[in-house]
Parts: sequence; structure tokens; C-alpha cells
Amino acid sequence: MPTLVIDGRELPFEPGQTVIQVAHAHGIDVPHYCYHPGLSIAGNCRICLVEVEGWPRPQISCKLAAAPGLVVFTQSEKARQARAGTMEFLLVNHPLDCPICDQAGECHLQDYSYELGQGASRSATPKTKLPKNVPFGARIVYDAERCIKCTLCVRFCEEVTGTGELAMAGRSDHEIVVMTRQGEFTTRYSMNVVDLCPVGALTSRDFRFKSRLWFMDFAETVCTSCARGCNVTTGAREGALLRLEPRPNPDVNRWWMCDPGRLDYAFVNSPTRLKAPRVKGADGAWREVPWDDAIVAAARALAAHPGDVLLDANLTLEEMALAADLAARLGGRARYAAAVGDDADDFLIVNEKGANAEGARRLGLTREALPGEGGAGAAPASLLLVERDRNVPAALRAATGARVVFAADAAHVPPSAEVVFPLGTFAEREGVLLNHAGRPQWLRRNPGAGPLGLAPAVEVLEELLLEVDPAYRWRGAAALRAELAARPGLDGLAALAAPGTAARAAEVGA
Repeated sequence: MPTLVIDGRELPFEPGQTVIQVAHAHGIDVPHYCYHPGLSIAGNCRICLVEVEGWPRPQISCKLAAAPGLVVFTQSEKARQARAGTMEFLLVNHPLDCPICDQAGECHLQDYSYELGQGASRSATPKTKLPKNVPFGARIVYDAERCIKCTLCVRFCEEVTGTGELAMAGRSDHEIVVMTRQGEFTTRYSMNVVDLCPVGALTSRDFRFKSRLWFMDFAETVCTSCARGCNVTTGAREGALLRLEPRPNPDVNRWWMCDPGRLDYAFVNSPTRLKAPRVKGADGAWREVPWDDAIVAAARALAAHPGDVLLDANLTLEEMALAADLAARLGGRARYAAAVGDDADDFLIVNEKGANAEGARRLGLTREALPGEGGAGAAPASLLLVERDRNVPAALRAATGARVVFAADAAHVPPSAEVVFPLGTFAEREGVLLNHAGRPQWLRRNPGAGPLGLAPAVEVLEELLLEVDPAYRWRGAAALRAELAARPGLDGLAALAAPGTAARAAEVGA
């Protein structure tokens, strides 16, 4: 491979790469606003200027083609002075409203102004006033005063969705982003422009003014709204899940996610979430009990009414495998329920809504027909595990007659239940999901989401297995995954590194 030199390091590159791409590929940070690896190169923000040996003026690295023998300096005095000059121009009309801006804490303009900006402005001219709080449809708000004209949002609507709802209008310091048509975006991917915006010009109406970033907990996980399994980062605070944002994965969702998936989290913050195990008394009233007491009561109920287990297709492989093991010891079988939509597109959304339906199939589970799909009706089940009402609707839950229920929400408990365990949502559990293509990915818990004190479902299921069958051998999640990796169709689990380890860089789905 050909090589060039950046900051004294001789680095190989692929033909066609630019200097900024080579630098980023080798861990060298070059500031940028208008550059994005998934969009065309505009070269209009000028903050990525670098010094090139033998060239009289600094060059923008996003458009500078890598060439053999090229010698580049990203941190030389000339490069830093050029960027500082660019920052001064960008801040001439920018409002000093970081204390009230939703982007504070993750704003590239804020970061680079600390690094490169001056302590005071040399301009005596009043700042140009531009429109504020402009609605871009129902989900996005535009503040033109903060806009630095990077055109990322415009290029996304032109090049990724092909819908062209945004364009640049005006000239010079009066140039702003405008909607090209009245009303709403025609794409279901409009909120990606909020992620792309490097400043606080485009903000999400859903997340606007909810929390400062430094008060939140974050976790790298996957979206469970459909079986695509888009890689996302969850943000939560004090028990409430506040937002989902896409995380790059070139093999699954690239840099994007759909609006329906991004906003499909309200059920996590339901006021009727279950927070502790419950047992129904002889008088029909529920009372909260310690976990150990609930496990003993559940084992008795299952022994008195053995049978099948019905699973929500959003459960992890580990949870499904343990539930199937329990079903076998009860003389029944494990079935799964998964909704199927009709909203698939040729981009990210798929019709399969059970986030781990493929995993259930590879475990050998049988799918339960949902109401309205025909079939002979729901078969009874002694144990029910349900996270989403969408996958296991009320009619199906009631038809099972389940005596023991794992549920995230009290509203999802059927009248037949005698013992109920609180189940964490996708934001509060950990394990492996297989997306629609069979790709294993980690579901990771966000410590700031959901009720406190929820016991992991895999541990409760193993405790229940021990209570039902004293000969059962405790395995633990890691050993269980190793066993599953030896099964046909699940060999990809061996490539997964444990969450939080250094090996996660090579993880499937990271």
C-alpha cells in the first residue's frame, strides 16, 4: 500500500482516501464540522486545515487527496493559527448561549472554541440576528443564529433519503437552512439531521430541554423496535430513559436510525412499571414479597400447573434458553410471540418486529400465531415472559392462562397470574440478540434507566430452575453463552467479547 506521513508517522492508505480519512483511521484527531464519512465532501467549514510540507498555504484535509510521499502536519503552529482564524469567523455572529443550548456538552463548536478560540471578539459590529425556534416539522426545531452552514443536514436529505426537504437560502451572513416544502418531512429518517448538526442549530423537540448531558448515564446497545438491531446509544437519568441516538456500524445501520425506532421508548418510562415481585393472596389482592419468597411461590404454582412457556421475541438468547430449559422440566415446550408489520423499506426498517425472533428460531422455538393471523388460537402456557405489548398483545396473554408471569408493566399481567416478577426493558437488561440477518449483538443495560433493584431475568430463571429441579446445575450467563455458541447456527457468539472488556473493539456488532 502507498504511504504518507502525518505528524511524523508513516501511514498506509487506500487509493482514493483523503488526508482526514487516513488521519481518523489511524487515531489522529483532525477537527471538522462539514465532513461526514457517509456524505459527500463539501469543504465549506475550513476547520480541518492542515500544513503540508512544501506548500505555501494550509489545506483543508477533507478534500486533500492522500498521495505517496505527502508530509502533513496537523498540530503545527501554522495549522493551529489557520484553524484559530476560522474559529474567529465562525464565532463572529454565533450567539453566546451555551448555558441554555441543548447541544452544550457535545457541541463541536464549543469544544474547538475552548481549544482554538480567543477570549474576546475583535469585532465591534453587532451580531446578525436570524430566526429562532423555527419548527422543521413536528420533530425538529431550527435556530438559525447557531447555524454554521455546514450543509450536513441538506446533504443528508439529498444523498441518503433522496427526499430533499432542506436547502440553503440567502447569502453571506444571512444564509440559513430552509424547508423546501410546507409541513412535515416525507422521510421516516428526518431526526438523523439532529445527530449530524455539529452545533445546536437543529434540536430534537422530543429531547429539547430535558436534561444536561453531564447528568445522564449512557450505554451502547441496540434498538429493539424491529429486527434490524440498529446500534444505538441510550441516554437516561434518574430512572427515566430520555433518548436513543444511532451508533456507527457499517454492517447493520451505518450511521443512521429511523424516527419510529428513535422515539419508541415511552413504554420504558410507564408509570405502571413493576418494581418488585408480587404474589396474589387468597383474597385476590396482590402483595409485594421478597425475591426468594416469590421464587418459592412461583415454583409451587408451576408444579401445580405444569406446561408450556410463552416468550416475548424481544428477550435475549440467554433468557430464551433458560426459559426453554424450564419448559422442558415442566413437561412442556417453549414458544415465542413476535409481531410482524408491513412498514418495511429498502433502507433500515424491516417487517419483523421481534428483536430476537431469529434467535428464537435458531433455538428451535415455535412461533405463536398472533390474534388476527388465523390459526387455531393460542395454546395454554404456565409461564409467560412479556416485555412489549406489541409482541404479546392482551388477547394472547389472556388466552395463555399463565400462573407465573415475568412482565415489565403491571398492565401486561393477565388475570390468571398468581406470581409476577418485574422484567427489565431493553434499556435495563443485558444479553445477546440475533438480528434479522442472524448477526449476534449485545443488548446492554443503562444504569440510569428503569426501577432500581431489578434482578436480572437470567438469574431469576436459574433460581426458579433450581427450585423446580434440585438436580439443575447453575451455569451463569457467561457459561450459558459458551454452551449456546456450540449449537448449530449460533457459532457467531464465539466472536462476541464480554461487555466492558478490551476485546470489545473486535466484537461483532460493536
